[in-house]
Amino acid sequence: MTRRLGQRIQASPEYPRWVLAACLSGMAASSFTITILAVSLKAIADDLGSTPEIVAWVITGPMLVQALALPVLGKLGDLHGHRRVYLIGFGCAAGFAFAAAAAWSAGSLIGIRVLAQLMGTATWPASTALLFHVYPPHERVRAMGWASLVSAGAPVFGLAIGGLMVDTLGWRPLFLIQGGLSLVAWSLAFLVLRETRKQEAVSFDIAGAATIAVAASALTFGVNRMPIWGLSHPAVWGPLVLVPFALLAFVHAERRARHPLIPLDFFRRRNFVLPMVARIFSEFAYMGGFIITPLLLLQVFGYSATATSFLTMLRPISFSLSSPIGGSIATRIGERTMVVVGMAGLVVAMASFALGAWLESIVLIAGGLVGAGLAFGVFQPSVAAIVGNSVDERNFGIASSATSMTSSIGAVSGISVLTAFTADSSSADVFVDGYVLGGAAAVIGFAVSFFTQGRRAAARTREALDGV
Repeated sequence: MTRRLGQRIQASPEYPRWVLAACLSGMAASSFTITILAVSLKAIADDLGSTPEIVAWVITGPMLVQALALPVLGKLGDLHGHRRVYLIGFGCAAGFAFAAAAAWSAGSLIGIRVLAQLMGTATWPASTALLFHVYPPHERVRAMGWASLVSAGAPVFGLAIGGLMVDTLGWRPLFLIQGGLSLVAWSLAFLVLRETRKQEAVSFDIAGAATIAVAASALTFGVNRMPIWGLSHPAVWGPLVLVPFALLAFVHAERRARHPLIPLDFFRRRNFVLPMVARIFSEFAYMGGFIITPLLLLQVFGYSATATSFLTMLRPISFSLSSPIGGSIATRIGERTMVVVGMAGLVVAMASFALGAWLESIVLIAGGLVGAGLAFGVFQPSVAAIVGNSVDERNFGIASSATSMTSSIGAVSGISVLTAFTADSSSADVFVDGYVLGGAAAVIGFAVSFFTQGRRAAARTREALDGV
């Protein structure tokens, strides 16, 4: 009966929407706990006899390991089928969610969460590739708009219910709920998703995967720890010095590989490289600005934690609302235009933050939160679609992974650098400088976005390089 139902769904003209629903449910189940964990660190630390600083690795550890996992899982999906990678990875992540509820120490919880993220990372590149396979090129940006809505909206939902749940039931039921929701989402995916074409007689590029993973993880770790340990600490400068050597080794490995992880000719495609460069600078401004705004409200404006939480929710809410709208508009006027508009909006939002900090105006700060959310909601779906459309269907997974990896690098860099700028300061001028630095990054991203190609020019470039 289940098999017949799956066959009927896959034969339906509405099948792309079924795939969208299955993928979005997986994204929601895997991401909604992030904000709850951020506001529950003290409660978890008290229960496990640890400190909030140590338990914070429940968030930081998975974020760092994600950079290592993304290119591997994306390429495995390209080679062996994205449905298989999605189901195995997401299924293991669901199991680890249940295991997290039984954690007996801070170390065990951190380890379980790292393993859960390592496997759960499969959901994003596999989901993107599966959606790109069922939607035509001009419709992919619309699907990415809905994906962005869920990726931003699920944490907001978690934040809305998380505090009350932790206060009344404790933190362990959070992981039981996540595990249960993940099983439901996994069952829907098992029923709905159709396997993508596997690449026969194509080997996995171990050397390429290892060198790019070392470069990405060393960079994110070094930048993340720099504000805490200082640049002179060997555990900070050591990984940062390793990065260029790892990148050189990656290029060497790709030149020699019969089946490279990322074909080097992709880096000759403007719509593969430039959107990811813009993404690094936009994430630096977006996430860096977002993470220091609560500090400004608490330390300079003197707002309570509750008021600060409600105000900062303006950004993810506006992001969630604008993403599907931005995706829909992009199908008509083009993704390049939406990327440029989104980056321009982010520049304006950072200016609003800086001016608001200088004048100590809550109206301008709120305007910056809303503006940044709207701008990024417009920007993000189009970037994902542009990069995906720049490659052939055999490489959807690695293209999505590369985009997500650069996003993580930009976010970690922005959070680390701007947090180091502001630290425990109660001076508005320090926050103004932080926002100006974030704004400068946004300006660079805006300039880079101008050089991306429109659909027709990008299609001609791809066909010429692919030899179509």
